[in-house]
Amino acid sequence: MIPHIPLLRAFTAATLTLASAGALAQAYPEKPIHIVVPFSAGGGLDAAARVLGQGLTKRLGQPVIVDNKPGGNGLIATQFVTGAKPDGYTLYLCVTTPWSMLPALYKRPLGYDANKDYTAISLLAEFQTVIFVNPKTGITSMKGYIDRAKANPGKLSYASTGSAQPYTLATELLKSKVGIDVLQVPFPGAAPATQSVVAGDVDSAMFDVGGSAPFIKAGRLTPLAVLGKSRVASLPEVPTLTEAGITGVDIPMIWMGVVGPGGLPPAIVRKLNEEINTVLRGEEMTALLAAQSLTPLVASPEQMDAQIRGDIKSWGAVIKQLGVQLD
Repeated sequence: MIPHIPLLRAFTAATLTLASAGALAQAYPEKPIHIVVPFSAGGGLDAAARVLGQGLTKRLGQPVIVDNKPGGNGLIATQFVTGAKPDGYTLYLCVTTPWSMLPALYKRPLGYDANKDYTAISLLAEFQTVIFVNPKTGITSMKGYIDRAKANPGKLSYASTGSAQPYTLATELLKSKVGIDVLQVPFPGAAPATQSVVAGDVDSAMFDVGGSAPFIKAGRLTPLAVLGKSRVASLPEVPTLTEAGITGVDIPMIWMGVVGPGGLPPAIVRKLNEEINTVLRGEEMTALLAAQSLTPLVASPEQMDAQIRGDIKSWGAVIKQLGVQLD
């Protein structure tokens, strides 16, 4: 029997498509890959990008270059990546901010669609969060911090990486919950922000444990509490907010992960996901994440996409509760 011609054509087209996708993934990459980071060099995200880049360079046989593009609450980096050609040569090591926070925070158009102008590739890790102060403040507990802030409205300050960042929103949620007025001082990245507290230029901050733990252990920062349901292994003596008597400051998971521009070919997405997860399981990345008190997250592209879409709802609710809007 001669096969039905339309069915034969469809089968042939599908076969050619699969073959083409396989060839595309096999040939990729043929030139250097750039990983964009939305913060300045020196922070936890930047360090992870560099270790990831080194690992991918070894595995893929092409240089993987880290490009720092700080500013605009992450908008500069996000607009650059979402406007890039979806060919696998421009990747974005980011947190949840561009997709779940910025659209809810800004009144004006952002220059990209948070629902479709990205391709989820792979989650990397979950951040652990700590609230800390400069020792010269004399504050040693959350109660002391709150009492000082209430007695001196607007006198205490906290370092941030911009109004549209997870730690900033978490700090604002804490301020709202306990009824205190603390001045926000923005910086282009977590590293300079943390250094400002170490130097005593700013009184306090809330950031990931990894960037502050060395200063805490050296006695140059005083930890007050960690966010989350349990204590952090690297800072076992530091209580959770709940243990410190503060409840209701619940925020979605703060993660880092890799995305690409919208429309990235599935074959390249799969290859990158496999290679990133291999690097994630490697000794160098495992050591870095442990040193930074980060929890590794091995995930498929579909799982990361589900995380992002869930975050859009969760962070949207937090932003609505705070009533925060940016021009």
